[in-house]
Amino acid sequence: MRRSCGRVRRRVPKFSARPFVLVLVALAVSSCVTVGSLPTAGGGLECQGLRSARPTVILEAGAFGGAADWSLVARDLAAEGKVCAYDRDGIGLAAMHDVDRSPVAVARRLGALVAAEEGDAPVILAGHSNGGLYVEAFARLWPERTAGLVLVDAVGTDAKDQPLAVADLRREARLAGFTPFARAVGLTRLVPLIDDISPAAEAAARRRKAWTGRSSIKAALQEERAFLPGLAAVDALPPLRPAIPVAVVVASRSPDKPLDRAWRAAEVAPAGRACRALVLDVAASHTSILDAQRGDVAEAVGWVAGEQPDAGVRRC
Repeated sequence: MRRSCGRVRRRVPKFSARPFVLVLVALAVSSCVTVGSLPTAGGGLECQGLRSARPTVILEAGAFGGAADWSLVARDLAAEGKVCAYDRDGIGLAAMHDVDRSPVAVARRLGALVAAEEGDAPVILAGHSNGGLYVEAFARLWPERTAGLVLVDAVGTDAKDQPLAVADLRREARLAGFTPFARAVGLTRLVPLIDDISPAAEAAARRRKAWTGRSSIKAALQEERAFLPGLAAVDALPPLRPAIPVAVVVASRSPDKPLDRAWRAAEVAPAGRACRALVLDVAASHTSILDAQRGDVAEAVGWVAGEQPDAGVRRC
């Protein structure tokens, strides 16, 4: 499937790497610092903005990440309506509990948080990186509570059909196993200082905690170990309903490389099965899409909310 929108965005990228690679190459990259903030709370949904005609937007972070990763995006989205992010159990400000950290279990805990905040009202779910699998699981479990999906350089069940993507995930899982050692020698504290999302104030402190806190590293590593087996478990759930709109934001510095092509094929696959779909190809890194290129994420959210009816494709 090629791009479903009428254009491809090209912007200057800074750094392209997934979170686990950041740990091991932290001393070799450059930074991009911008300012943003989130309410300080832990464990529950943290919401900002006023209710509007838009459904509430729920933001799900990737591996080793939490609400602070979305701080700049959340600030922008709050100008148009209500938006909520959170720290998963044990990560960032969230207390550590002995819980199942498989993708389906993460989605069920998110479902309970959303129900407490929004009742049965449909919400727009946005997932970045590994967070894509968690929001996909939510949408499979509760399609009637899903107003749409925004998949931001996301990993979903279609990754299992791309051998290069699976190999990449396995490599990242191996690298993730070194994070306790990297924390012990002080490397992980550098990651939030030098990657492409490095907000100031509260959000910056929270990102440091997520990358340096013993419980955060332990919880995130448990999530990572459960992630690959979780692909099949999520795929065993009822399939995504075609009626759920899907917007995909693909971030790539090297779209012609075989690995990037494999990831793109996996990322856009859900859009190919949706009645309404939008695909935005953005020249960005895996993390700068939440910072310098975050306008594309806001555009995708607006499209799901019905604000650009002529964009994308409509099949049914």
